Formats: sequence, structure tokens, C-alpha cells
Amino acid sequence: MRKTEWIGLTWGAEYPLVSVVGVDGKIIAQHAGPVDLAYNTLSTLAEFLAPYLSLAHPTPVFCAGLPDMPVDLLRSVPAVPMDGTFQIEVADPRLVLHVVPGLRQAKPADLMSGCETAIAGMLLQDPKFDGVVCTVASHARWSHVSAGEIVSFQSFLTPALADTLVKNLPFSGCASQGPLDEAAFGQAVEDIMARPQNFAANLAHISADAALNGAANSAGWSRLMGALIGLELSGARPYWLGQNVVVLGDGILSDLYKAALVGQGLQPQLISRDAQLLAGLRSAWAHMEGDLMSRDLPDR
Repeated sequence: MRKTEWIGLTWGAEYPLVSVVGVDGKIIAQHAGPVDLAYNTLSTLAEFLAPYLSLAHPTPVFCAGLPDMPVDLLRSVPAVPMDGTFQIEVADPRLVLHVVPGLRQAKPADLMSGCETAIAGMLLQDPKFDGVVCTVASHARWSHVSAGEIVSFQSFLTPALADTLVKNLPFSGCASQGPLDEAAFGQAVEDIMARPQNFAANLAHISADAALNGAANSAGWSRLMGALIGLELSGARPYWLGQNVVVLGDGILSDLYKAALVGQGLQPQLISRDAQLLAGLRSAWAHMEGDLMSRDLPDR
């Protein structure tokens, strides 16, 4: 069995993702973790990672997007996406926990945790990128990136709202996820962007149309998602209008953001958020290794 060199732990839309990296830099294992792997459950973290830990030496665990991070540990924008890590004391001697600090913004008040690492990973491939990055997970965050820094950002709860709405009445019976009705989705985006004040009324029409006319669940879901994303695009217009836009995300929701932006005449790139998070953590690991090696060099 190959030895574990380090472990990456990142938070996505629904659950943390664990990536176990071997001494050759390759992924030994990668899978979802339990949702309670959070700042106040470090004992749970050690228990969950136990199969990859060793009593012979502590294993570095690099974490991005850790929930409930103390605000005083967050860095203020404008700032480079990632600038080192801080270490959290863990009672279990088998691991050393290194956390990437998130970012904070005073006006409008906003917090970022995890997105900065994904953006850092993206900038490793495109260091001269200048434009806007929309990261899609439990939140959607629009970040203005210029000269290697995150200048400002704005968060939206659209993904969380979508998840709540489709699971509850009246939408649980008329808007369950299915094949995208592109025409219904596109029209819903356009309708809300033209008249955002009609948002709640347009949502009411979805269940009524299903009851009166037998509209398919997939059409109802497409209209619901179009209305939600259209409302967000209306609010985030200062970020994306006329900009070079990248959507960082995984899954159907990210595809919908790209489709909505294409409908507005943009040509956004769609890049895996999970892959860029891991790239950012690889960079943090490499920097730590470089620092340790430089300390071990003899004085000249």
C-alpha cells in the first residue's frame, strides 16, 4: 500500500471532498466525507481520516472552505486569493491540520471561504486572468479578479434557495429536477431580468400551470431555476456585464449558470471548482514543503 503524503479536504455544494495524495503526487483515494466535518468536530475529522493516517509520523491535512472559521482569521480584500495557511491544534498526533484562511469584505459585508482557494488554483493556469469568476457551490459568489488579486466579491444564496424550494410544497410536486427544458429556462431568465419585481408572482404561476394545464415537472423545474438564476444575474449585473467570465463549479447548477450567461451574449468558460480547489491545495502543500526544505539547508 502506498504511503499517504498529505490529504486535501474541501467543501463543495453538499459535502466535503476528501483527496488522499500519495508520495508520488497521485491521488490514492477521493470521495465524499460526512457533512459534520467542521471546525467544531475535529475529533470526527481524525476518526474519519484514520484509514489514511499513521502512528509513525503526522500526516498534513490541508483544508479549504472550513465552516465556521473565526472572522478574525479572514483576510480583507483586495488581496491575493491565497497567502499561506494557519495551523489548528488537533489532539490526535497522527495529523497536522493546515487551513487556508478565507476572505472578508467590509462594504457590502460579505465572507468567502473556499472560493479563494479555487480561484488561486485557476490562476496557477492563467496568472494573467482579468475578469470575473463566479464560483457555484452552496452559495454563488461573483469575484472581480485583477492583477492576481480578488478586488471585491458578492455572494448570493441562490443555490441554497433552489435546494430548499424544490424539496418543499408547492414545488416538490411540480418542479422536481429532470431534463432541462431549454426554452422554458431561457424564457424564465429573460422574464425575470426584464421585470425582477414579478419574481414571486412568476413562481406562483409554476404550480398553477401544473395544476391547470398539466405542465411537466421538468418544465416547472426549468422555469424555477431560470427565475432564480435570472434574479441573481439581475443583481450581479455590475460584475458580469461586458466582462470576461469564468464559472467555477461542478454539476447541473453550474451548467445552468453558463447557459444563462450565454443567453446574455457572454461566452463564459466553465471549469471544475473541485479540480481548482485541489490545485490550490497542492500549491499550499508545495509552498510548505519548500519552506521546510529551506530551513533544513545548512548555512553558507
